[in-house]
Amino acid sequence: MIFGLTLAVLLGFVSLVTDIGMMAFHRTRLSHAVDSAALAGAQELIYHIGHANSKAMDYMRKNSYRTADVSILTEDDGTAIRVNASYDVQFLFARVLGFHSKAVHVTAKGKVLPIIAVNEGVRPFAIEEQELQYGVTYTLKEGGGSGTTGNYGGISLGGSGASVYYNNIVEGYAGRLMVGDTITTEPGNMSGPTERGIEYLLNQCKAYPKCTFDNFNPNCPKIITVVIVDTLNVNGRSNVTIKGFASFFLEGVAGSGNESIVTGKFIRTVTSGDVGESQTDYGLYGVKLME
Repeated sequence: MIFGLTLAVLLGFVSLVTDIGMMAFHRTRLSHAVDSAALAGAQELIYHIGHANSKAMDYMRKNSYRTADVSILTEDDGTAIRVNASYDVQFLFARVLGFHSKAVHVTAKGKVLPIIAVNEGVRPFAIEEQELQYGVTYTLKEGGGSGTTGNYGGISLGGSGASVYYNNIVEGYAGRLMVGDTITTEPGNMSGPTERGIEYLLNQCKAYPKCTFDNFNPNCPKIITVVIVDTLNVNGRSNVTIKGFASFFLEGVAGSGNESIVTGKFIRTVTSGDVGESQTDYGLYGVKLME
C-alpha cells in the first residue's frame, strides 16, 4: 500500500516535470516562430503591403505551425502587423492524473519605424533636411558652379581626401552614425572619384533585367544610404548635424571634369539599425518587435 501511494506521488512529480517542461519548450519554439513571422511581415509592409500577411504566414509554415492555429492582422496605418498563434501540447505522463493537453498562446507585433542610427554602409553624400518626394529625380551631388561655397553634396566620413571619399562610395563607411552626430562636409567637386565610384556601383547590379526604381531587389548595389543634414549652406569644410537617413536609388552619373553630377530617386526601404518613434520619416526604416 505504501509503495502504491509513493508511486502515485512520484508519477505526479514526473508528470509535472516532464509535461510542464514540454509546455515551456513548445512555448519558446512557438514564440520564436511568431517573432520571426511578425518581423518578416512588418518588413514586407514597406515593399508590398498586400503581401505582408502571406509573408508572415509563410514563416509560420516554415516553422511547422498550421494556418488554423494562426491569425495575422495588419494595423490600419499600415506600419505594423500582429501575429497570434496557439499550439495544443499533448501531455504524456499527466494523462494518469486526468490531464490530456493544454494550449499555449503567443502574440507578437512587428512595427516599422524610421531609422535613427546606421551601423555601417553610409555613402559620403548628404542632402539638406526637407520633405522628400518619392519617384522624383533628385541631384544627389551637384556639378561645378552649383552647390554652396565649395560644397557640392559630399561629406567626409572617417577622414578627408579623394581616396577616403572614393572608398566610402564603393564600400560604404565602416563606422556607426546616429541622428544628432556632427559630421564634416567634403568640399571640392571630387569629380573623378565620384564618377568612378558611382559607375562601379551601377555596374554591380547583376539583376536581369536591371533593377529600376519601380522594380528592384532591396539588396541591389544601386541602392545606397545617404545622410540628411541640417544644412549644406556652409563655407568650405564645415560641421553639419545629422537629422536622419534616407535610401537613394542611383540612376546615373553624368558630366566630365568639374561637372560630375549624380542623379537618382529616393525610395522606401528597410535596413538594420536603431529606430525611433519620434524620428522624422525619410523613407529608411528598421523593424522592431513592440511586444
